[in-house]
This record gives sequence, C-alpha cells and structure tokens, in this order.
Amino acid sequence: MKATLLHYKAAGYPAVAIATADEDRAIGSILTDFPKSLVMRVASMGGITNARDGSAIDEKAAYPAAFARCSGRENNVLIVLDFQHIIKNAGAYRTLRDALPLVKSRGALIVLIAPSWTLPAELEHDMPVINDALPSRDEINAALEVCKAATNATVENSAALLDAASGLTIAEAENAFALAYAVDGTFNPLLVSDEKMKRVRQSGLVEISKPADISELGGLGELQRCIREEIIPSMADREIAASGMILDGVPGTGKSLSARIISGMLGWPCLRVDIARLKGSLVGQSESNIISVFKLARAIAPVVLFFDELEKGVGGFASSAQSDSGVTLGMVGTILTQLQEIRDNNEKIFVIATTNDYQKLPAELTRRLEIKFFVDLPSREEREEIAAKKLAKFCNGFVKESYASDIADMSEKWTGAEIEDLVRSAARRSRRNITLDVLKAAAADIKPIALVRSEEISKLREWGHANLRLANTKQADTPTPKTRKVAKHETINSSIADVLSGGNA
Repeated sequence: MKATLLHYKAAGYPAVAIATADEDRAIGSILTDFPKSLVMRVASMGGITNARDGSAIDEKAAYPAAFARCSGRENNVLIVLDFQHIIKNAGAYRTLRDALPLVKSRGALIVLIAPSWTLPAELEHDMPVINDALPSRDEINAALEVCKAATNATVENSAALLDAASGLTIAEAENAFALAYAVDGTFNPLLVSDEKMKRVRQSGLVEISKPADISELGGLGELQRCIREEIIPSMADREIAASGMILDGVPGTGKSLSARIISGMLGWPCLRVDIARLKGSLVGQSESNIISVFKLARAIAPVVLFFDELEKGVGGFASSAQSDSGVTLGMVGTILTQLQEIRDNNEKIFVIATTNDYQKLPAELTRRLEIKFFVDLPSREEREEIAAKKLAKFCNGFVKESYASDIADMSEKWTGAEIEDLVRSAARRSRRNITLDVLKAAAADIKPIALVRSEEISKLREWGHANLRLANTKQADTPTPKTRKVAKHETINSSIADVLSGGNA
C-alpha cells in the first residue's frame, strides 16, 4: 500500500479509498509515507485532529469543513474514517465530489479508510478502491516478538504460530498470541488458530468443517493412495502441487468425509462453501460474495476450500441469461478466474468439489480442477471394512468380528452412509449392545438408494467408470454391462470353425 499511495498522489489523484480491517496499520503506513505533509484525521464524531500527535486542529469541524481544510494548502493529507456509512447519501458524496477539483489543484490527498467500500456511481470514476493486503509474515512475526519481549518467553515453534496467525490483522495477532501464552512460558498455536477461525465464522460466508482422521474412512484405497503419494508430497513443490480435486459419485459414499480427511492429513483448516447461499438479490452481489470467499481463503492459507455439491449451485449456467439474468453465469466466471489465479500464483489453497452429477458442471470448470475421482458403491471388502469401523464406534465393549462380515453380506449395493445408518439404528435398538438379530431387523428397514433409484444410479455408475478415475480400493460391483455386439460374431466364427474342421474343433 505504501508505494501505491505515493504513486496515486504523484499522479494527481485527489482521493483514494482503502478497504482494510486494520485501520491503525493503514494510518501508520500513511504517516510513514508522507513524513513532511500535514496529515489530518476526521471521523463521524466530528473534529479535525493532527494524526501524528492527536492534537486538535478544529474540535467542532465535520466532514465538509475537513474537505475544505485539506485543500487549504499544498500537500495536505486527510484521513477520513467512518465515511462508508454515509457516502451513499446525496449530500455527503456531493460535498466530497465538489471538493475534489480544489484538492487536486493543491496536490493534496484525501484517504478514506473502511473495512469495505461500495461507492455510489457518482464517485466510482473519481477515486480508486485499494484492497489493502493483510499483514505479511514478517509483520506478524514483529507482533510475535512484541509478545515474546513482554513475557520473556522462548518460542520454539514460531513457524507454527505464524502459520496459525496468517490472515489476522496486527492487533488481532497480538491479542491471539497473548491469549495463547500459557503459564509454563510457551505459546499454543492451536489457540491462535482457534481465534482465527472465530473471525472466519463471523464472515457468514463459509462454514468451518472439522478435519477428520484417516482412520474414519473405510475403503477408497485408490483415493487414499493418491492423497498419500501424490497430493501431500507435492505440496512442498508449489510448481507441481495439485491445486484441486473433484469427487463425483453416488450419494452417501464418503465424498464429504474424504474432503475433511484430506484437510486433516494436510494439517490445513477446511472451509465448506455452499454456493447457493452466496447468491444475492442485488446486481453483482453474488460475484462479490464469491470473491470474498476466495479472499478469505487467501487470508488464512494454507487452507482446504471445500465446495459441497457444487453442481447444485452452478447447474443451469448455460441458460442463466434467460433464467436468472446471468447471475449463475457470472458466478461461474468469477470462480474460474479465482481458480486460475490460485494455480498461476501457486497459492496454498487446495480446492475440493463434490458432486452427485459431474456432467452438470461446466467443462471449463472441470478443467481447472485437475484430479477427478468417481466414488462408487463399496465392494464387499470395502463394506466389511466400513462395517468394522462403525461397529467399533457405536458399540459398547466386545463385538464379534463376524458381524462385520455379516453386514457386508447383507448390504450388497449399499452405500457407506447406509451401512453407518444400519449400525447406528442397531445401536439405538440395543442400547449399543448389538447382536446379529438386531442387525438383521434394522437392515430390513433400510431401502438402499441404488435399488430405490436403480436406473438413475446405474447410469451414473456406468458413466463414472468409463470417464473418471476410480476411488475405490478394488473394482466395485460394477453395473451390468450391455450385451456386446461382438458376442454374436464370436458365435458365428466358432460355428464356421466347427464346419471347417469337420465338427471336431
């Protein structure tokens, strides 16, 4: 921001709006940037003060008087606070706009500071909006040094602390470090990370998904191998690091759980995004929300950005111009731009999208996410593995090993979620003392989706096997293949061979 403000002033811009949540840091940067200028400050409470020492210049003046005073002599700089609340008022923006020509002629500069800006159309072409970057790692480290000096603590895990504080303002980082300081003279990175996640929740744009342990996942051996051998090792080399993944497949087969497991194995927080919730009623609001999500992800990177059931949020994009005035089309375009920036800049953001119908996604969107898996119904071996994990989770004490095999036998064409439903139901009925009879009784009440919607699921599985990388441990129970035309020719050729050999083939 420092060089940017200098350049704008040198170029003759009369006003600049800065979007930042770190007001004190922005003001400090301005004071450093313009050491020979009179830097004044005005806020909604009224009164113009000297920003360097806080001394009063005019205790009763409001915004109009401050704008006029800024143009009173050359090279003045005026810091304007809280103006975002009234800038859309006609009288307010007219007063500012009328002052700009004289401010420019004096070589002065008005700097408006707020967490975010939505300028009225009358001012959009008169001043740029600068999105101030969050503190760098060096700046956050300086805040950590302040806390170390205050506590005389020795920090052995500074890298973990700095990673945990990434995305916080300087003031927030200092507070988080202070909170994380323990009586034994150490700093706990987890407490710093928790403070950061509180800020994420306050945004209302995403949900924080709890990372899961790999032990919770049954089956999906090929996906697990990819995570261990491709994704995690590549993260150290940003030029070849995987930037994203699509998990398509039958509902209830563990796609969302897999996203949380990848988060846990990477040791990165997981932000879950529901595209439908980002759609706004105002023009441009939906696209702005998408940008805000990616901006938030960049602020706390490294991070897993998880788009759950993505096709439901962007489905119908091809007809968007007629159906929703281009809102979905605009959102898809914004997502594409952001995904490309992640790859171009080698950012530590791993994007995961889960879908139940891959073919509803735009082709250009699927191209941006390079790893593509189809998650099929579990094979018998996978069903037994899933059952064993769920029995261990929901049962009290000893459980016969054979029960997992029994569940695998009775759950052909079931999803992992349906197997979990079975064990949970049996645990409820038996107060966690599961028996085979209880399992059989509970199984009778479950109608697997692969049978209830057999035609739809069969087509989905057939397409997934043909077009995507299979995530399952082994070849799962595949859909019944269509009759091969070649079979008839093979029979004919066999008959001809019998005749030619005199029937003794």
